[in-house]
Amino acid sequence: MTVSLKEDALVLVTDDDGSIPLGGGSPLGLYYHDTQFLSGLALRVNGERPLLLSANHEQNYVATFQLMHASGAQLGTARHMHEALSIRRTRFLSDGLRERIGILNATASDVDLVVEIEVEASFRDMFAVRGYRDLTDEGGARSELRWDGDRLVFSRQGRDGIHRATEVTTRPAPDDRSDGVLRYRRHVEPQGVFSVELRIVPTEDGIGERPAAPAFDDALDQLNARYRRFLRGCTRFRTSSERLDEGLIHQSALDLRALLEFEDTGPFPTAGIPWYAVPFGRDAIVCAYETLSWNPDIARGTLRLLARNQGTKVDERTEEEPGKIFHELRRGELARIGAIPHRPYFGSVDATPLFVLLFAEAIRWTGDRELWKELLPAAERALAWCDGPHGDPDRDGYVEHGTRTGEMRNQGWKDSAMSLSYPDGTWADLPADLVEVQGYVFAAKRALADLFEQDGDGARADRLRGEARELAERFERDFWMPEERCYAQALDARKRPVPAVTSNAGHALWSGIANADRAAEVIRRLMEPDMFTGWGIRTLSSRYPTYNPMSYHNGSVWPHDNALIAAGFARYGYREEAAAVIEGLFEAGKRFPDSRLPELFCGFARDLRFSSRPADYLVACIPQAWSAGVPFLCLRTLLGLEPQLNGHLRVDPALPAWLPDITVEDMRVHDAKVSFRARRTKQGVVVEGGEGVIEARTERERGERRLASA
Repeated sequence: MTVSLKEDALVLVTDDDGSIPLGGGSPLGLYYHDTQFLSGLALRVNGERPLLLSANHEQNYVATFQLMHASGAQLGTARHMHEALSIRRTRFLSDGLRERIGILNATASDVDLVVEIEVEASFRDMFAVRGYRDLTDEGGARSELRWDGDRLVFSRQGRDGIHRATEVTTRPAPDDRSDGVLRYRRHVEPQGVFSVELRIVPTEDGIGERPAAPAFDDALDQLNARYRRFLRGCTRFRTSSERLDEGLIHQSALDLRALLEFEDTGPFPTAGIPWYAVPFGRDAIVCAYETLSWNPDIARGTLRLLARNQGTKVDERTEEEPGKIFHELRRGELARIGAIPHRPYFGSVDATPLFVLLFAEAIRWTGDRELWKELLPAAERALAWCDGPHGDPDRDGYVEHGTRTGEMRNQGWKDSAMSLSYPDGTWADLPADLVEVQGYVFAAKRALADLFEQDGDGARADRLRGEARELAERFERDFWMPEERCYAQALDARKRPVPAVTSNAGHALWSGIANADRAAEVIRRLMEPDMFTGWGIRTLSSRYPTYNPMSYHNGSVWPHDNALIAAGFARYGYREEAAAVIEGLFEAGKRFPDSRLPELFCGFARDLRFSSRPADYLVACIPQAWSAGVPFLCLRTLLGLEPQLNGHLRVDPALPAWLPDITVEDMRVHDAKVSFRARRTKQGVVVEGGEGVIEARTERERGERRLASA
């Protein structure tokens, strides 16, 4: 088990006792800008590694480890030595890694202590650590170690010209030192305490004097205050389920805050801890969309950062093209020197239309005219990419992707190599037109058209609506599989349907490209047992030959995927089916440690007889941005929240029996903050509060639809 912490651009991954293996070969460490600034951290008390009793790290940026030392004690023995030392490590990330190690002599006798802290710094690039490229030291100097007074400094001059350093200071200073070992000798009386504080700071380009850091407790108080200040600016949701409120909703809020980086463009959600805590275009867009009703500033920051890095030229290596939105941005040495294409890498086909869709939705939620003026050119360049020779090279009206560099064969959100396959298991021929991507383009054009019309530009609004209508007509003709009552996963290089029934078809409902009659068929199909597990909808039907419930994309369940699908069900009026999917997600979330929805989990059917829980996908990111955003999109779906261009908020609640009451406080809509309550009564669901902003609809006005098979 590992423990991961994150704050802004700092990420720390350690063993469960807080240590990092020495020797330079471990992937654990303190990372900054994709570089392993700390590659080893060991604590020894009287020559031995302490035994772990417990660890707590639920808040993502702070952790505590309770350990013990007893001479001769072994893990798993039935005895605790009476001559024991209590060791408590408390740490957090702020202006680097801050740690306090406190040792209590929990005996009736004096104890002589020798405490050793050993530190290593390799400055390996994240891609070298993960075995992707092992090039860090080719042609470059190895790290050096020196003492600057009582400060231990590791440094390395990179081939990218960046001088990287790791500065280690302690309070008190060590009694003696050798290489990377800091040593303390103390005589401690019964019930006496010895403590040492550790500060480890990564730097780039310059080791000079650093400003004095606040005291340990003051720095932690300031960090806690920043968290509280941020969360006070977010919508607060309270429901009739205390377990949901204090578990999944509360934990998701903390996880989202931890996953943010704060650029001059605003807050930006990084993808996931520990190895993907960097900007990903698609992930950030989906997360920002999910959280518009929770904190629209995330969408603002996401859009601005993506626009700043929007493609301007054709680069075969990075797959950059004019107007395209990047897939992944890395900031380590290998990216800077071009050994990997992630500087940024543009190999995703869906981030570009999703950028336009998020832009339009953000304007609808915020009414931010300055953001409209600032980013409209970027949105128009993105649409031009979709319609032009780069997004649609064969000019058939569909956005498609091939592959150029071999980095990513499949460039939709299901980006594993086998996720787009024929029934015999062979990979589908590329280029491919993915079902969900056509929906994203449709939705982007429709949403932008509404904003142009509000802006008085009827000509552009009409043109975009016409293009969306033509796309929808082609889509129905080419993607529908009548025998499966579902849309095909994609069209292959010869424009033949890839006949898999997948969750991707649900995105066609979220985007609104599906016609109403076929939407009903798709909903019925996705709720059949080969797709719906009881925890969520599988990525691939269990009837398809390549199905594997333990795979990444061929039968697993992805929470963000299901949240979008549930929103799609509700779009077409099937609120009961949407609630069933949401209930499955919430029930799954309650059963994972710390009430966290992981990036994905295995697609085994829910077994109610044994009160089972979902099976873990062993290398899923936890937390992960678009999974942490799931509860907020699901609450939006249950409440039927739709911002209007006039600044009002349409509230159209369809609350299930298992969640009959939702209270919303300080939701930002345009320039207003609105609070209201939706609850089930004997007369139906009612909305209370929100005067002057809320446009509420009753169940009778809604005309809710249900499938005959439900």
